[in-house]
Amino acid sequence: MKRYVSGLVLVIALTAAGCSVGPKRAEPLSKEPTAPGDRGAVVDDADEMTPEARFEEGMAFLRNGQIDAAQRVFEQMSRDFPALSGPPTNLGILHARAERWDAARAALSEAVARNADNKVALNWLAHTYREDRQAERAERYWLQALDVDPRYTAAHINLGMLYEEVMADLPAAVRHYRAAYDSSDESALRVLPWIARLEERLQNAATSSADGTPSSADTAGANTATTP
Repeated sequence: MKRYVSGLVLVIALTAAGCSVGPKRAEPLSKEPTAPGDRGAVVDDADEMTPEARFEEGMAFLRNGQIDAAQRVFEQMSRDFPALSGPPTNLGILHARAERWDAARAALSEAVARNADNKVALNWLAHTYREDRQAERAERYWLQALDVDPRYTAAHINLGMLYEEVMADLPAAVRHYRAAYDSSDESALRVLPWIARLEERLQNAATSSADGTPSSADTAGANTATTP
């Protein structure tokens, strides 16, 4: 079975007031601008660390493998900067990567409540629902992420895998894999063999239906994708 791409390619998108970074096995988000609601934060007390400084502190902990310390930073940021959707997004991703699905869903839902156009949070939120075998909810949030950015590679690939592996909608899977490839994102090159395989399955199924012969298309195995 393919595993999700996003931040699923899955990404850790650690964003705060205009800063973001992507995980090694995900779609490239390191240069992605922060959602509009995350810009222009002002810290009233000049002695307090700015959101950017807090973000860098959290990233330093991550680089040193101090995940719990990084988590505490983003938890505190979420409380101190309630207008920012980046901190709960980062917190939710950390929970998701540790497979704490309920905690991840709560944090990511908060991020989306703060900024409905946060496609990274929407992408990861969908992932938590797929892990919980709630395919329809996963589909809804990935489609919502595509409403925000129709060329969002991770959402297209994740939807393609959902349609192929869970919902058995192979034409829809091919559409989203093609949309991912058309996004010109290098991480989407992996979908080319998936497209070829599914198109062959669809052609075999159509041929079998026409001549009444059995087909082995539906028993073909899925390729392996990136692990979240």
